[in-house]
Amino acid sequence: MKGDAKIQILKYFLNIFNGIFLIIGAIILACGSWILWDGNSFIGTLLPPDHQNVLSVSAYGLIAIGITVTIVCLVGCIASIKEVKCLLILYFISLVLIFIVQLAVGLAVLSQYNKIVTTMNEKTIEAIKHYGNDSFSKELKWNLLDVIQKEFQCCGYYNSTDWEQNDLMLLNKTLPCSCSSYIVVDSTFPCTVVEGADIYPKGCSEEIKQWLSGNIFALLGAAAVLLLVQVLQFIMAVYLLKYIKKRKPLI
Repeated sequence: MKGDAKIQILKYFLNIFNGIFLIIGAIILACGSWILWDGNSFIGTLLPPDHQNVLSVSAYGLIAIGITVTIVCLVGCIASIKEVKCLLILYFISLVLIFIVQLAVGLAVLSQYNKIVTTMNEKTIEAIKHYGNDSFSKELKWNLLDVIQKEFQCCGYYNSTDWEQNDLMLLNKTLPCSCSSYIVVDSTFPCTVVEGADIYPKGCSEEIKQWLSGNIFALLGAAAVLLLVQVLQFIMAVYLLKYIKKRKPLI
């Protein structure tokens, strides 16, 4: 196969993988934006104020990766189409740097997974303890618990007895309306029902853990695909540079 034909094939596949790279980068950018600006997110709501900065830094990190990926894709497209060798060199150096950063972040998340789960356990129980007792401005957190219990038809974190840790519920011998299959007309907050046969028997711990695991491993899966794409991009960029160097002097 002639050198020109090889160059055209490499350009074609490199730009295809650039497109995949760009799409995944956009997903990462969207995830970072969602974490940063969505006040209703489960993790953001349950985390205490002293952990919010960590969440913000993580979100900004995802946004930075998404923007960097977009820029690198643009450089790669220009470098391949115009056959600019110095841009190709910059392109695969950028790929290597992004690869190292992503690998480090992925390993860090995996190493902290158990700690994340433990923190979620503690903060969910803490939210149950203070349900309905704090200022009206914190109603969002309580409503989030109601949504989880109603959606998954569960009550408490481990089971309904978790609500005995809440002074208000223990005093009145009641549970949140979201613990029951009753359709409640009264929308006053906090809405409570007397313990009875229609209380959901299971706790929400498994559903919450599955939700957390699903989101974390979905992000890690996207990162793994991105790493594979980067390896292929790097290989094609190196070969493209090799064939271009044979055809014309360094630019």
